[in-house]
Amino acid sequence: MAKKTASSSRKTPSKRAPRGSKRLKRKGINLGKFTLGMFILVVLGYAGLALYEGKLVPDAIEKLELPSFNDKKISDDSTPNEIKDKSTPQGKETDVAPSINVDAFDLYFTKAFDFMWPEYTTNEAIIERPYYTLRYSEEHEQAIWVAYKLSADSLKQEKFPRKDDFRKDPRVRTGSADLVDYKGSGYDRGHLAPAADFSYDEFALSQTFYMSNMSPQDASFNRGVWKKLEEQVREWSMENTDIYVVTGPILNKEFTTIGENKVSIPEYYYKIILDITKPEIKAIAFLLKNEKSDESLETFTVTIDKIEELSGLDFFPTMPDDLEDILEGNITKSLWFN
Repeated sequence: MAKKTASSSRKTPSKRAPRGSKRLKRKGINLGKFTLGMFILVVLGYAGLALYEGKLVPDAIEKLELPSFNDKKISDDSTPNEIKDKSTPQGKETDVAPSINVDAFDLYFTKAFDFMWPEYTTNEAIIERPYYTLRYSEEHEQAIWVAYKLSADSLKQEKFPRKDDFRKDPRVRTGSADLVDYKGSGYDRGHLAPAADFSYDEFALSQTFYMSNMSPQDASFNRGVWKKLEEQVREWSMENTDIYVVTGPILNKEFTTIGENKVSIPEYYYKIILDITKPEIKAIAFLLKNEKSDESLETFTVTIDKIEELSGLDFFPTMPDDLEDILEGNITKSLWFN
């Protein structure tokens, strides 16, 4: 706030109004009355014409052609920051990957401990672990999302054997799903944060077997296309040094359930991968139905916007809007699949 200067106790002598100023003022008032009168006449004329034609907007006015301001051409020297990339229709791939001027973005937001988490409130069941974080849904007895960082350095380390120590999650205050819920259901206890992503550390590997990280998956889905996608994500991590993963089921309605705890059986699962390391910033998203499929992974790519629409989640909310629009509104397979 600017500092106010101390006012002087001395009074400034008032200036005498120039001769004839009252006459000018009187003329200004008359001109104002004339303008107001003309405006009233125009309005009355418009109203009379509308009543005569029985329409709110008379034909004479409807037929007026106004110049279009939407056909303005964009000059070739416009920069990506001056023109916002438009979101492509859901499921349609852009012919050319949107250009991102990475130097124009300060990636300060990546330093926040929760930057990879979808938007959340403090009253939601957020369970933060050393290796991954999830938001638990009591209604569906599974995580709505799981978020974690996957590093090439970690994947290159010696792997610990998988022990399959599935168990209830003591940090779910309302009580997590149990192993017995899945027994005889015909569904796999499908990992959201994959065990193989954390096999570099024995404690981290064990942490992935909490039931809060499980979701009922069709066996052919869990051991087929879902496993194939998990393997592909690990390959991308090796190629891009560090990537961020957000994954989970689409829980947008009531579902058929299994077990005494009524664990919902999702119809779809999503997985979002973000590479926020310069010089190339990119993201890709997948939406897969909970069933067997022999289709290539590329056929399951969608925009992040589409997943937000289905899930009701807001991904990467701390990103600058212009960067978020580019990453979330486009499908750019060419940046990921060689």
